[in-house]
Amino acid sequence: MKEDIKKAVYKRIAGSQTWYPSGRAKIRVGQDIVHVRFCSTNRRSPSKYKFNINPNTLTADFELWICGDEETYFLIPIEIIKEIYRDPDTYQDYHHEGIKVVSINTDENYVQYARGGKSIDLNPYFRSTLNR
Repeated sequence: MKEDIKKAVYKRIAGSQTWYPSGRAKIRVGQDIVHVRFCSTNRRSPSKYKFNINPNTLTADFELWICGDEETYFLIPIEIIKEIYRDPDTYQDYHHEGIKVVSINTDENYVQYARGGKSIDLNPYFRSTLNR
């Protein structure tokens, strides 16, 4: 099921282009490398999704956060992800050095990522594609 959802989203973001696997947790579409993350829906909190950002994420051109199904995803330019990652207040994963933790709210399409309630509006990236 999870793989079917991911493949459906890959087709959406690629549009008329073909996508190819490109190493661990990445796909290639044309010249772009997309780092992919999927989070299943939590029945107790269906609009909240948690993702992490790791050093491998930062080597891509885009980050793709798939939230539960093929209708709810965000394709984010890596510059935005780097901004989150480099913020000194970004939530740390204390079990794994170098990994940052973010929380997506799909009711309002924002990512909260740091102390003090720092967040970024994800509406510009909701159901975005690589067709330019």
